[in-house]
Amino acid sequence: MKTIFRWPKTPALPAPGRPVLLRVPTPSARVAARRELRAALRRLLADWTGCSAEQLPLHETARGPAWTGPLAGFSLDISLSYAEGEGWIGLIRAGSIGIDVMRVQPIPEVESLTRLYLGPAVWETIRNSRYPDLRFALAWTDMEAGLKLSKQPLREFSEGTATHAGKCASQRFLLPDGLVIALACR
Repeated sequence: MKTIFRWPKTPALPAPGRPVLLRVPTPSARVAARRELRAALRRLLADWTGCSAEQLPLHETARGPAWTGPLAGFSLDISLSYAEGEGWIGLIRAGSIGIDVMRVQPIPEVESLTRLYLGPAVWETIRNSRYPDLRFALAWTDMEAGLKLSKQPLREFSEGTATHAGKCASQRFLLPDGLVIALACR
């Protein structure tokens, strides 16, 4: 379902409905990483369209870059995520996409974060897990990818506001370097 490319290798324009993930090395500082990731996105889209990076119908929104117009006859959806020292770009034509990445590592405030954003049932699962750091990373990235897919902001958990991504395809990956990736598409 997914295709992962490592920047600066650029994929060909994907078929409609086929997600593409681009892993881009970035500086660790968030501002510099955002700038580097957006530059890679513009270069890739310029390759796909034959336009200059300045001519692209790409605009910054509160949720990140948004493509306004068709790309080879179809809409284009974009989702970005960051982990220390790298950024990820998720792209899909004729669909919606949400991607989130996170390193598996101990989080001192894991209980309060989980209860606040994921709910008590998820906390119980994490607390009783043999691998709580991994279980938290999987739950967190799933939630974030679903929110990005649905174009919703992060918000505190309540039974009435649980994320409903609707009918979507989702995948999770654990890379050998300890990075968890959640991908949601429709």
